[in-house]
Amino acid sequence: LITATVQIYGLFDKNGQLVPGYVGSGTLISADGLILTNAHVADPAAVGDPDFHPDALAVGLVASEDQPPVFSYRAEVVAIDGYLDLAVIRITSTLDGGSINSSELRLPYVPLGDSDQVHVGDHVNIYGFPSIGGETITYTDGNVSGFTSQDQVGDRAWLKTDATISGGNSGGLAASDEGH
Repeated sequence: LITATVQIYGLFDKNGQLVPGYVGSGTLISADGLILTNAHVADPAAVGDPDFHPDALAVGLVASEDQPPVFSYRAEVVAIDGYLDLAVIRITSTLDGGSINSSELRLPYVPLGDSDQVHVGDHVNIYGFPSIGGETITYTDGNVSGFTSQDQVGDRAWLKTDATISGGNSGGLAASDEGH
């Protein structure tokens, strides 16, 4: 689960240099580089913040749990929904823009679970990169404490949890004990 959690930087062109402007988390959901994250991490413009449309997205992988992630790749938005605040991004190149063959990446990933199988009281494991957690991956855990409905989404639009989750953790991994 740790190695399937990534850190994402929104990069902005400042005088010809790409510099980080914001940070979030994501979860690898396929070996070839698909990443599930929040829309406000992939592109804040999708949720109504047009001043923070990034020029690029950088993806950092965890090589060691006691070290900061290694930023090795760039990614592009594949799908985004500002209403649901969800996005899928795909690793498309090396950090310096070099080409990659995504079928050869063989990245660690987490299979998607079925939220209809989640129940109040189920244990949940949270991984991500909250800004108050320093530069390394952070783990918290808790239990599913309920559900929130939302028009156009349904009765289980959102899972509530008693786990501690801080800013920067957005888009990070929430997994069952079975690793889904």
